[in-house]
Amino acid sequence: MTKVSYRGHPARVEVSMPRFLFDRLTEHDKAPRCRYETARGVAEFVAARGLAHDSQSLLTTRLFIHMESALADAGRMPTHQVALSTRLLSPDGAFEPDASIFVDRGRAVRAGELGLGPQAKDIYLDTRKGHPMPNLVVEIDRSANSHRKLVPYFRMGVREVWTWNARGGAVIWTAGDNKQGEPVHAARSRVFPGLGREGLDRLLAVGLGSRERFRLSRELAGLMVAELV
Repeated sequence: MTKVSYRGHPARVEVSMPRFLFDRLTEHDKAPRCRYETARGVAEFVAARGLAHDSQSLLTTRLFIHMESALADAGRMPTHQVALSTRLLSPDGAFEPDASIFVDRGRAVRAGELGLGPQAKDIYLDTRKGHPMPNLVVEIDRSANSHRKLVPYFRMGVREVWTWNARGGAVIWTAGDNKQGEPVHAARSRVFPGLGREGLDRLLAVGLGSRERFRLSRELAGLMVAELV
């Protein structure tokens, strides 16, 4: 492997690999800038920092913050707790959602006792130790398929998963009651019934102006709080 970087420019990485592997690694919608030299059998990747992943994750966090403000305006103290970087451990492995939220007061209190809060970093919650799991987690994906993470989340006790990718948009997932236990799409959130999949998809859509997105976030937060109170 050869790495070449220049001050002020993205890093370029060359990796020797067969063409079929290159095709598999770059078949998703958010693959990095890359090309393949057949003569040398080398793939070149341009490692430029992308904002899409972080931006979509922060948008969901802002929605929760707007919900807190709407609850305060309605005379209600927020009882939920947002965790930005929580690693969830279970017999299925380790998973780190892009955002997660505790809605049940009991879970939030127990998570707080473990030192979990908005500024927490590298916090581990382990189902095998009886730690509380978030009620809802958010996955912002570079690839178009996050399906493999859904069943482990629901086995942990997570009630709902929101996923987003540029190709499929936002999807609200809940645990299915079919024999295979496969997760199913939901038109509306069960954790926050005031939020529909269409509204979440509009909020996270690429290309929406910052002012319009901010207004929409506050509007959706108001609808979510209206159902809660």
